[in-house]
Amino acid sequence: MQITHPTAPFDPRAEGMLAGTGGFPKSDHDLFLAGYSELCREDLDGGHALEICGGFGKLAAALAGVFPDAKVTGLDLYAAGGPDADSALEKHPNLEYVAGDAFDLSRYPENSIDLVWGQAALHHLSHDLKGIARETSRVLKPGGRLVFIFEPLGHNLLVAAIRAMRMARHQLGDESNLYLSQFERIGESFARTEVQVFNLLGYPAKALADRLVPAAHAIKRADATLFHRFPKLMRYAANCNLIFTK
Repeated sequence: MQITHPTAPFDPRAEGMLAGTGGFPKSDHDLFLAGYSELCREDLDGGHALEICGGFGKLAAALAGVFPDAKVTGLDLYAAGGPDADSALEKHPNLEYVAGDAFDLSRYPENSIDLVWGQAALHHLSHDLKGIARETSRVLKPGGRLVFIFEPLGHNLLVAAIRAMRMARHQLGDESNLYLSQFERIGESFARTEVQVFNLLGYPAKALADRLVPAAHAIKRADATLFHRFPKLMRYAANCNLIFTK
């Protein structure tokens, strides 16, 4: 398992996909740019990309715009609908929204999909990591990738405490931290695992960073310096992206 801290420059196409963040804080933009760059790493035209737990389908629509000759499917328990979804479907003929369960991809044959991804999704699926690994690796082609963007890491006790307070305050029952040992278990179904980490100092300082752009830049620089000089600190980052390659 490889642990990294990506920094700019990112794929220029990723910037145009930021509408797919769904309103997450600006201080997390580097995390999303790194994750979206992973979605764009391979040429998907002529292939099939599948988003699981896709919600309103904004990110699937963004990827469909980047790769107009790829088939892009947004899957959620309830198919994305409403004016925005209808507009996206009209704009991108290569896009579809379907209702389905991420743990049951039986509608797709083995070795048929080039990319499977989810955004802020894995921590909602962590009750059956073997199931999600088995099903996604089954449908992916050899060399295909499973990407999870914006996931919570739980090794940092301060971050875990802040999250616990937020969960109790807002009565969030479907939230959980994730751990490197869990990624290793998923990785047993894949040939390669990469964990991209973010937000060491930035998580407790988010309120400041999201209001003062210079503070956000200073915190990002500090994080990058600490991760570079003290690689063991990477496990204490607050958030991560995950890339599993079959």
